[in-house]
Amino acid sequence: APAIAHKVWTKNKSTSSVADMLHINLAGLAVGNGLTDPMVQYPYYPEMAYNNSHGMKVVTRETYDAMKEAVPKCVKLIEQCNAGTSIVNKFACQTAFVLCNIGLTSPYQVTGLNPYDIRKQCGPHPLCYDFTHIEKFLNLDSTKAALNVKEDAKWATCNMGINFKFHTDWMKSFSPFVKDLINDNIPTLIYAGDVDFICNYLGNRAWTLELDWDHKKEFNDSKEREWGMEGKPAAALGRSSHGFTFLQVYDAGHMVPSDQPEVALEMMKHFVSNGTF
Repeated sequence: APAIAHKVWTKNKSTSSVADMLHINLAGLAVGNGLTDPMVQYPYYPEMAYNNSHGMKVVTRETYDAMKEAVPKCVKLIEQCNAGTSIVNKFACQTAFVLCNIGLTSPYQVTGLNPYDIRKQCGPHPLCYDFTHIEKFLNLDSTKAALNVKEDAKWATCNMGINFKFHTDWMKSFSPFVKDLINDNIPTLIYAGDVDFICNYLGNRAWTLELDWDHKKEFNDSKEREWGMEGKPAAALGRSSHGFTFLQVYDAGHMVPSDQPEVALEMMKHFVSNGTF
């Protein structure tokens, strides 16, 4: 999402004076449980597995310690990955992808728990969820026609061939794109369900605090406060300043709209209507 939004923002800047070029009204950016700054986020895998907001220790103390030991080497490789675009840097990106995931995500994966929700077992489905109803709907001829999709196109929940092509980007930081947007007054919402392991709220909160932007001090100094719907228990905890917001959404996994649909809808309605959190 940051890359797409940044591309729109860049093209808007460069073509605003050209009459025949399309100008897209970029009104904001929202990212849910994303991997935006791996160098900041990867060190929080051990903490999410052992020191999360739900008090669930999903790995042993020995495994937690081993994960912590893997952090420095992982961070160094991610740093090398982001240091340039040479063959050496690209090799570091691939090496980081392999070694960081072996050291920091594999220990969780072997527990059999759902990487998108630490409260649940993964179960028999490849992505821990049954998406057959979605695949069936999106592959209907009527759905394709409504979306102007080619008749021979086939929807797949996860295309690993496409996934593999992004592996060299996996460890790249896209936080500078977010910096450009919020420095140009594009409202930005970063939210994360607090039982997701793979793109957890601890790492997402950390990179928003580390982002070096024009109003970093005001954002970091702002008090964390709860947000929710009127007359109902608080739904999230976060901070907001100068158009930049982070929210930890309670009792939601990687897919916040699936786990907390009412909260997710209200959150997005609030965001697009320029509400404050």
